[in-house]
Amino acid sequence: MTSKSFIACERERFKNLEKLQLPYWMKKFGIGIAILAFLALFVNKFTADVPEFSMGVKYALLVGLLFISVSRDKIEDELITKLRMQSYTFAFVMGVVFTLVQPFVNFFVDDLIKPGSGLIKDTGDFEVLWMLLTVQVFSFEMLKRFYR
Repeated sequence: MTSKSFIACERERFKNLEKLQLPYWMKKFGIGIAILAFLALFVNKFTADVPEFSMGVKYALLVGLLFISVSRDKIEDELITKLRMQSYTFAFVMGVVFTLVQPFVNFFVDDLIKPGSGLIKDTGDFEVLWMLLTVQVFSFEMLKRFYR
């Protein structure tokens, strides 16, 4: 296999990844999962507060948001594709800013509440993924409303 044919083959693989989206009905399924998981988090927090259940529900919430994020729209055209990519870019930038700023915000708030007790803690994986997915979903929906 020559390098040019290898590059052409890889280019085709990446073109196929552009079309990798879930059907439209999965967006509604993802919304249902996200709403149920969000409600389950509240119920768990105010009743039993079981950490294992809370972790499972958090992952279900992330899966629901992921389904919403990668599902097609009813009308999938070039504008929607462009807006989707803009929302992913915006979510990535905001996620990086959030990950860099959040530990210091937590430190200063902890230090205001209990002086001398503030520690710089790393931002957890759930918080970062939650931030990325929610920013992408909401910015995509806002961009669609701006352009339609």
